[in-house]
Order: sequence, then structure tokens, then C-alpha cells
Amino acid sequence: MTTTPVFFGSGTLIMKRTDIANPTPVTVGIMQEVQIDFDFTNKELIGQNQFPVDVARGQGKITGKAKFALIYGQTMNDMFFGDTLTKSSGVAAALLEAHSVPSSSTYTVTVTHAADFVADEGVFYSATGLPLYRVAAGAEVTGAYSVDEATGIYTFAAGDASAALLFNYTYDVTTMIKITGNNKLMGSSPVFEVLLAESYKGNVLNVKLFQAISTKMSFPFKNGDHSIQDFEFAAYANQAGNVYEITTSQ
Repeated sequence: MTTTPVFFGSGTLIMKRTDIANPTPVTVGIMQEVQIDFDFTNKELIGQNQFPVDVARGQGKITGKAKFALIYGQTMNDMFFGDTLTKSSGVAAALLEAHSVPSSSTYTVTVTHAADFVADEGVFYSATGLPLYRVAAGAEVTGAYSVDEATGIYTFAAGDASAALLFNYTYDVTTMIKITGNNKLMGSSPVFEVLLAESYKGNVLNVKLFQAISTKMSFPFKNGDHSIQDFEFAAYANQAGNVYEITTSQ
């Protein structure tokens, strides 16, 4: 039975690096939309008359963009950053962790993840939300604190005795994936193959780009909605001179 060659949905986008050995294919997850554009410039030959006597195709480019919601560290690194990826490592953020200053000396607070403490990110009064100010050790006054980032211990003044506080800080973990960006030479980027596979009611359309590099990645977050990541890329010819391959069922 012949069906009308129409399509519905965002299809499946798969990317695989071509610049490393044994690459792991990456499927872009929870994809919202994807678009691949073929764009050429035209060169017109015009004499003394109004319209050209010939038009020839000039430079061409293939660009693509996708929006997706499933964010993996491996995906980001393979498609965009191409930096050092470390598994079982990373930095987590403790946000608005509640503690109270002791009622008598010493006026110190040891946060929950003090043993893995990395950096102080601010302290606030829980009753008012107003921030306290960080000062050097020994200079604490009411509304101002010091912190030893080697131990994760905060010190306060006697004027803040019994105060209920909220702490923001970062700490090391071994349950995450960390990408460490380096200042690489210009021209360095991961290179990957792109496959856009679409099927609907027996109709098939596959678009393969033999070689591409990323041009943009964004992390948009907004209140009351999911984060939809934006990703853009540009294709070019591989060493065999192949640029794209399009397969259709009709």
C-alpha cells in the first residue's frame, strides 16, 4: 500500500564522534524539535539588461539545530565541549541548608558536608532572608562571619548567638560526571557524524551528515517550566569528499 509521504513528530537524532577511536553513539533524548538547513548562494551574470542571463550556484552550507530536554554529561562533551570528562567526580551545591548558631561560645557551625567542603557561597538569616557578610577570621561582628574552607567550619560573633541561618556552599562528590574546560588552541573541537531518522505510517526519511562540528549550546532555565537545551551544528565534507546522504522510502 502506498502512503502519502508525510511525516509527524521530531524524529530521532543520533550523533557519533568521528575524531576518536571506538566512539559511543549518542542519542539526543526527549527531543522537542530538530531542523537541518541546506543553504546556497547564487551568482548572477548580468549585462546591460535588467535580468540575469545566467545564474550559477555558489557557496553552500549545511547547518542544523535541535532542542532537547535530556541532558547528559557524555552527550554535552561529545557534541560540543570535547574536554576532559571525569566520571565518579564532581561538585555539588548545598542550597539553603539550615543551621543555628550555638547560644554560647564558641559560635561556630560545621555544615553537613564539611569533610568535602569546596567553597562558601553565602549565608542568610532564615527569618528575613537578609545576607550576612564574610570577613577575615577574627573580625566577626554581628551580621558578619568567617569560614575556614579547609574544614567547612563557619564562625560567628556573639551578637548572632542562637540565630537561625541558611547556608549555601559547594562540596566534592563521587557520584557525578565532571567536564573540565581547558583553554585549547583555536580550531579545536569534537567532530561527529549526524543521523536524523524519521518514520511515520510506513514513510522513512533518513538524513546523514558525514562530518559536523558544533557551533552553539545553551542552557536555558525558567521558572515554572522544563529546561529545553538548544544545540546548533554545521556540516562539512569528510576526507572522502562526502557531505550528506539522504534516504527516503518514496
